[in-house]
Amino acid sequence: LLAVLALQGRPTPGLGGQPRSPACPPAPPFTLLDLDGHSRSLTEFLGTRPILLEFMSTNCPHCTKAAPVLRALHAEYGERVQFLTVVFEGGGRTDRVRAFAQRHQHPWPYLLGTDGVVQAYRLEGVPTFCILSRTGGVCGMRVGTAPAEVFRKGLEMVLPSE
Repeated sequence: LLAVLALQGRPTPGLGGQPRSPACPPAPPFTLLDLDGHSRSLTEFLGTRPILLEFMSTNCPHCTKAAPVLRALHAEYGERVQFLTVVFEGGGRTDRVRAFAQRHQHPWPYLLGTDGVVQAYRLEGVPTFCILSRTGGVCGMRVGTAPAEVFRKGLEMVLPSE
């Protein structure tokens, strides 16, 4: 079983911290199962919109605290940003994950995380958030919760000017 820590807000460059350089390093690729048992690849979400990628666990209090913030951000940015959650749930308890997503009104895909993803993204705890450019560059990362304004600033960095 994966043991992850619940952390309360350690910004890293590009998301509530200092800006990253214009060249965002590529996100590690992954292929994970969704809640219906289908394989989903990060690459299928790339190309048209930036991605707000969340790593979380349903039994993490800080993840639960972040859920309404994400719901509000999705209402504001859902047409322009792809939301994607990778959840670490011991034993692959999709019923618990599905209930969490429904309870918090999260209509975006939830994927079941693996130890390989933890290693590839060097996750230190949950929740962790990454803002990916539409081409898959990691332009911001944050460990822990944050107010919506922190996410807005990060998302505005990767959205095209209108």
